[in-house]
This record gives sequence, structure tokens and C-alpha cells, in this order.
Amino acid sequence: MPHGIISRRRRLLPAVLIAVAWLLPAHDICAEPAIFWASDPVKPGQTVQMTGIDLAGFETVDITRVPDTSGSAVSGARAARPAQVLARSDNTFAFVVPADMEPGVFSATLRGASRALVVPLNLPDVYWAQGDRGKAASPGGWLRLSGRNIAITGKAVVRLAASGRDDVEVEIAVERPDIWSATFHLPEKLSAATYRIRLWNGHGDASAWRDAGEIEVLPPASVDRAKMELSSSHPDNRTNDDTARINAALSALARRGGGELLLRAGIYRLGGPLTIPDGVSLKGESRDLVTLMWKDLENPPDALVSGFRDFSIADLTINADRHFHIIKGGFATDPTGVDGGNITIRAVVIRASSFMGRLEPDEPGRRLEAMRQRTKTGAVGLLLAGSNIVVEDCDVLTSMRPFVLTRAFGARLTGNRFHIGRRGWYSIAAPDGVLFENNHLIGADLQGSGGGINTLVGSSARNVLMRGNRFESMFAWDREAMTSDGPGGFYRGPIAMQADGRIRIDPAGLGTLKERNWQGAGLFVLKGRGLGAVARVTGRTGDLIALDRDLTDLTDGSSRVTIVPMQENFLIIDNAFEDVGSAQIFGTGHGHVFAGNRSLRSSGFAAVSLDYRHPQPNFYIQFLGNETLSAGFRRSAEIAGIGRQFKGNDTLLTFGLVIRDNRLRAASSIRVNGGSAAIPAVRGVLIEQNRIENTDIGIEVGPGVDELILRDNAMRHVQVPLKRP
Repeated sequence: MPHGIISRRRRLLPAVLIAVAWLLPAHDICAEPAIFWASDPVKPGQTVQMTGIDLAGFETVDITRVPDTSGSAVSGARAARPAQVLARSDNTFAFVVPADMEPGVFSATLRGASRALVVPLNLPDVYWAQGDRGKAASPGGWLRLSGRNIAITGKAVVRLAASGRDDVEVEIAVERPDIWSATFHLPEKLSAATYRIRLWNGHGDASAWRDAGEIEVLPPASVDRAKMELSSSHPDNRTNDDTARINAALSALARRGGGELLLRAGIYRLGGPLTIPDGVSLKGESRDLVTLMWKDLENPPDALVSGFRDFSIADLTINADRHFHIIKGGFATDPTGVDGGNITIRAVVIRASSFMGRLEPDEPGRRLEAMRQRTKTGAVGLLLAGSNIVVEDCDVLTSMRPFVLTRAFGARLTGNRFHIGRRGWYSIAAPDGVLFENNHLIGADLQGSGGGINTLVGSSARNVLMRGNRFESMFAWDREAMTSDGPGGFYRGPIAMQADGRIRIDPAGLGTLKERNWQGAGLFVLKGRGLGAVARVTGRTGDLIALDRDLTDLTDGSSRVTIVPMQENFLIIDNAFEDVGSAQIFGTGHGHVFAGNRSLRSSGFAAVSLDYRHPQPNFYIQFLGNETLSAGFRRSAEIAGIGRQFKGNDTLLTFGLVIRDNRLRAASSIRVNGGSAAIPAVRGVLIEQNRIENTDIGIEVGPGVDELILRDNAMRHVQVPLKRP
């Protein structure tokens, strides 16, 4: 077919439209077309892939480049250019931006016999806002906006308007251009208030400003805090025990309303746990000068150091033999209680090994089992929960797991070195707003695995930036350097719209997670009217489900949905993967981007949708500008989009997949597979402008892939450029 398009549905389009005209109720035929997603960022000469509803009636596209004027005026009439249409159906539309246009913000007008639809491209799509105090910020601090098309040029600005105060508005220039996550430094004298955020990304006119949520600016933190100092016991002796006097000093500071305990240079011997009260900081002179040494305990405490909220640990080293958790913070005593927060761990070195000494051959196994018995998933170096968690410039090596974040809202982990121990893996569980940047994760044991982002303890995991990290030497389990995880689901089946905008579900379709809190879960329309629509659950009362958007005009009796733990808005950017398995999405995914990553002796990058104890789809995933340098361990590398169709399922699983501008240098392929030719699991795939070299198969298309566009891919020293059924 022309343009490298593979599309069974396109050939059937006229018959399908006639059938729809006869069968759909009149109100559905007259409903307005809608766009659910457009595949930006997009440059001239590249393809825009759109999904939506009632799109088959559009036949042509005109596109204009919007002038760059950030003022209050919207630019006037502009010359429109026709764009080449590559494919269209009721739910998809694809066209090429003319190659000779100037990069920037575009306005595309889809035209049909009697209607038109305007779709902007390359506007800011802000996934979340985060400040130097987590979900809040401080005067003189910073604001981070993360998503797509954030700050395309150095002219990008934000406007902050104080809620309820028309007289307070400030405009702030971006620190530097960054299309994925940009920083804006706040003025020192910015008033404490809640501010509405508006963003202009450096391209487009006044119509290109976009809302970016809110940020609360808090008053500056008090610097008038009590301080105490302790010196180490002299002379140092293995029989010393400084536990009681350190705890006493921490408690004394708490009675004074909080403060800082400074440990002077030396070795501090401990035989029990330290508890840091709310509002208290534990600080050493430096991590090389101050060492806390725990005695080898037959029955170590649950955590060597613990706190709940408003505490910090900085500038010291922790040594331990047998152990469970090292630092634990943010967990309420009552398991049903609210998490803590405002926890900072900075410049801390942890060296903890339960396998020290000349052990009998079976003793390491017994010690490992003891750690797993205490905590099923293993002992953890940093076990933290809650809001505004900061971990910076730390070096963590423990017997098993380096860190676990649980229900982290507005967290920041930067510049750390995490060693993964025996049967260890890291975890970011049920987050909302995490900046994970410039960290080094390395397998310290050949039984050490990787880790990732998951919904094992919640109904959603969203808004995570993983950028500039190095993942190295992970050889155990599935070797997943970065994966998503979270089996099960809440519901699958039809929905019935209610007058108040809620939906009614059929109890027969309830899933394995039906007893869990549904708030934050994701609803995906997998079949019928509204295919491609996504919504978040805001509440449940029996069989009635409240959503964050009204689906009344987008769905009908033909619609089939799945409701699953929502995993959305992961930005996996500029990371290095070396001697590891895949960096991947496994199960539910929505709006994720893998861009600028590098894979060496690793398995590559993948998005896998499947029946993971419930139908778990991938919608709107993009792989942009990644690089594979070699084969992985015992297999070739790949960039893959997989829909594992399963018995009894009649819906798709992957919808809207872009694989563009990647460089596959050796022993690597691009692979898409939908499992079943009879019931395709994958639909709406764009594979464009990739360069593939020195391999057996360039692009492999398996069965069950519908509406595939292959365009401008270059092959060099490839035996089979395109393999398909």
C-alpha cells in the first residue's frame, strides 16, 4: 500500500460507515467529533497520529505554523498549507506535517463535507507541577513543570496569579529550555499564597498559553531552631553504647519544639534503634568524619533509625551487620493512619551486610530468610512514605533492597548511588509526583534485580520523571532495570451512562481488586463507541462509578471498558542501561514517553499489554530518539510494542503507539505483535524515521497489528528489512 501503510480497516471503511449510519441512535450520529490524543512533540516532515471519535468524515487537513508572540493578542489569519493524509478511520487520523515548515506550534484543521475540527499541536501538556517543598514551594525556591512540550525555547515563561488576589501576578522566565521538565526559579520576595500557573513554551501566540495547575507557596521555614551537640565516646571501644544518650538528646530537642542535633567527628557505637521525633534533625560534621556503628545483633530492630514527619538525617555514615530496615520514615503506627512526610536524607552513606564474616555454608541462606520473614519483599535501606521526600547525594548498600518509596507525593531523589543486594529490587509504589534524576543503580550481587514503578499498594502510580540515571549490572529474576507493575483490576465489561454523569457497571464483571479503594483507578474504553477514551475514577458507590470526565456523548451500549490501577505519565528520559534487561511498561500504561535513552548489552525497550490477572492496556506510549548499541545478554535487543491477546477476549489492548527517530546500531530490531489476526490486540502504530543497522531483521510485524504506518525508516546491513505474516 502507498506510504507504507498496513490497514485492514481502511479498506472496509465505507461499509463500516454505512453500518454505523443504520445502527447508531440519532443522537450518536449527530455527536460532535472529538480528539482524545495527538502524537506530539512533532517536527516538520513527521507524522501526526490522532485518536478520537467520529473522525472518518474528515478527508483533508490544512496546517498553519502559529507565530511566536507571547502577548495577549491572538495572531490573525495565517496562510494554511495542505498536509498529506496517510490514514483515517472512525477512531484514528494520521497526516504528515510539511517538511519545509518552520518548527513550532501548529494548528491543524481537519475538514470534511460539512464540518471542521481544529487541533493544536506542540502546545504544553503539563503532567504535573512540583516545587522545592514537594507539592509546595518557597520564596526563593523553584517550580518544576513536567510533561510534553514544556519549554521548547529559552523564551518560555510561566505566569503565577495568586488565587483570589487579582493584584498579585508574577512572570518568571525558564532556567533553560527543556521539552520534558523545566525549572522556574521563584522570586525571594514572592508572597505566601496559592498560585494558579500558566505556561507558554516559547512558541505560538496568546492562544498557546496553557493552564498548568496550582502551586502553594509557603512562608520561609524558620531558621531560629534549637541546636545541640554531642561528641563521640573516648576512647572508642566496641563495648561502648551511645544509643541512650543520642536518643535522649533527640527527645530533648523535641521538647523544645524541634531543632538540630550535631554529632562531632568520631565513631558512635549503638546497640539499639534511634528514633527521631517530629521537627528534629540528626546531622554529622561530614559523612567521612562521623560514623554510626551498630553492633551485630541476633535480633536487630525493625529499623535502625526511624521517624514519622518533619525530620532529616544528613552528613554521616551508617555501618551495620545483621539488619532489617536501615532508615524508615513516614509510616504511621496505625496501618490505616495517614502517612507522614517532609523527610530529607542527604549525604548519608549506608554500608549494611548481614553476610559479614566467615559464615558456615548454609548461614547466608538462613540470614536471608530471616530478612524475608520480617518483611516479605525484603529488608530495605531507605523505606520512606509520604509527601515531600528528599534523598540527595547518598550512597546506599544493604543486604537486599536499596530503597522503597511508598505513596510518595512530591518526592525528589537526585545524585545518589544505590547498590542492589541479594534478591533485591527497588520500588516506587503508588507515587504522584517523583523526580528521580542522576542516580546510579548497580547490581552489587548477581542475585540482584532491577525494580520500577508499581501499584502494589495503591490504585494509581502517576507523574514520575526518571532522567539521567545509570542502571548497571542486573542479572537476576527478569533483569528488569525499569518496569511498571501492578497485577489485577477492578472491572471489565459494558457501562451504562447515568443522568448525573456517573456510570453503572455490571457486577458480573468485577475483578480481583474489587475490594480495594477504587479512587484514582483508570478507565479505558477498549471497544465500541469511545474507543481510546480514558478517564480516572473519583469515587464508587455500589455499582455507580464517578469519573473525572463526562463520557455521556462518547460512549454507548456498544462500549466495553476495563478499570485497572492507573499507571500514567511516566517520563523515562536520557537514561543509560548497561548489562541489564528491558526498560519497559508491563501491564497498564497511559501517556508514557521513553526518549533519549541508551541501551548497551541490554534487552532494549518495550511496552507490553496483556491479561495480568485482568485486561491491562497500553494507550498512547511513545519511544522517541532512543539508542541500542548491541545485543543483550543471550538475546538480541529490541524496541517492542506487544499486545498479548488472550483466550476469550474480543477487545484490543494497545492503542496509539509511536516508535520514531530511534537508532538501532547492532543486533537490534523493532517489533510489534498483537497475537491474533482474528482479533487484533494492537492498533494505531506509527514506526517512522528510525535507523536500523547490522542486524538480521529490521522491523518485525507479527499478527494482530491493525492500522500500522511505516514511514521513512532507513536500513543498513540488514538482511530482512521488513518481516511480517
